[in-house]
Amino acid sequence: MKRIVTLLLAAGLVLGAAAGSQAADIKAKGLWEFSWELGDNTFAEHSGKDKFSAMQRLRTQIDVIASESLKGVVFFEIGDQNWGKSSDGASLGNDGKVVKVRYSYVDWVIPQTDAKVRMGLQNFSLPGFITNNPVLGGGSADGAGITVSGQFTENVGASLFWLRAENDNNEYYHGDKVTGNPSSNAMDFVGLTVPLTFDGVKVTPWGMGAFVGHDSFKGGNFDLNSPMTQGMLPLAGKGALADIVASSDEDHGSAWYGGITADVTAFAPFRFALDAAYGSVDLGTSRLDGRSFDVKRSGWYAAFLAEYKLESCTPGLLFWYSSGDDANPYNGSERLPSIDPDVYVTSYGFDGTNYGGAAQTMGYGISGTWAVMGRVKDISFMEDLSHVLRVVYYQGTNNREMVRSKMISNPQDSQYSMIYLTTGDKAVEVNFDTEYKLYENLSLFVELGYIRLDMDEDLWRGVGYEAKENNLKGTFSIIYKF
Repeated sequence: MKRIVTLLLAAGLVLGAAAGSQAADIKAKGLWEFSWELGDNTFAEHSGKDKFSAMQRLRTQIDVIASESLKGVVFFEIGDQNWGKSSDGASLGNDGKVVKVRYSYVDWVIPQTDAKVRMGLQNFSLPGFITNNPVLGGGSADGAGITVSGQFTENVGASLFWLRAENDNNEYYHGDKVTGNPSSNAMDFVGLTVPLTFDGVKVTPWGMGAFVGHDSFKGGNFDLNSPMTQGMLPLAGKGALADIVASSDEDHGSAWYGGITADVTAFAPFRFALDAAYGSVDLGTSRLDGRSFDVKRSGWYAAFLAEYKLESCTPGLLFWYSSGDDANPYNGSERLPSIDPDVYVTSYGFDGTNYGGAAQTMGYGISGTWAVMGRVKDISFMEDLSHVLRVVYYQGTNNREMVRSKMISNPQDSQYSMIYLTTGDKAVEVNFDTEYKLYENLSLFVELGYIRLDMDEDLWRGVGYEAKENNLKGTFSIIYKF
């Protein structure tokens, strides 16, 4: 009898689990990436960095779908795992802890309306038709918050978001003693985008504002490698940046941005695109070298793209200009303030690689530079085989006085989201990238890159910096998408 009862209970549990599983559909998608690369990933003459890397990464997104009006999404990432590195779980034994949660959110439609709500860990990329937005864009623009979006008409939509970028990352309590103001450690952004779609024309104006506590850069995220530290603060090469910000005369600063992006395909096979924005961050005034130091940063950028689609390729011309620092290092920065950009304009200098380590050698933002690029993409003379060719000229827009004053001594210092180029510094980059599709879901990639860096030697010699002029990389990658 006990056996029969046990069997009935087991059958009930199985049937109950089956019934529960029918309440939602489960869908999974993602990719495995493998890369082997040989190349320079810094311009420093004596960096001591390994030029060869072998690594892999797994990204998996799981959708839990209850209905057309309700679903949950979780996105896991395992890696990057550098082969042979124990802390990455890729040395002998494979026991490192490298599982990350990138997204975890719920999508739902407000009843009796068409308005959609997304709440949780998600991507907050601002719009851009030429490349990822250099203020907040791409895969790095992930955070916690809420987005509400909808369509007013067939042609006019809107999206309103709140992003809690930082909070409670500074320790204020030591025993029973309070050592700071907990209310000044939060950083919150509120933004609005208004996509306008017409026949052959897309235009999206956008705006964003923020309350910025001067301690929100401290604790776990006050790190010169933090994208917000790199992108939102001025140069303070002669002092400890953390102390300068923390001693500003305002507990709470402000930030605001405004921009527009447009894409015109009405004149096909011609395509034209424009991205432009201005931003400002103000954290008050501090002290440096016994002088007043403005903890401010404000600047702008504009980019223009023209393409012509042919049967076997698409040639194009891209130009951008981004404001640079002036000659006074104490009046703040005139570079475009960025929160977490991830620009994909090239596959060596920037993060346009399919998967490789020697990317972002120039940086992941475009502040303090102007550039012109000739590009031919979608080159294909054979089925399943395609190529991209890029040739870029870069030059800085920052005043040389920033180096002469010794506010900066290393142009690739971790304080800068883009290599710090003055008006006397320039570079040329060439990419030739190839994709071959073995199967519908499996592709091979070969990326070849070269950067010729021409720095003002007399200027940088004065602060002890020496750069390699010729820099090369070659990457072979395999990516399986499912």
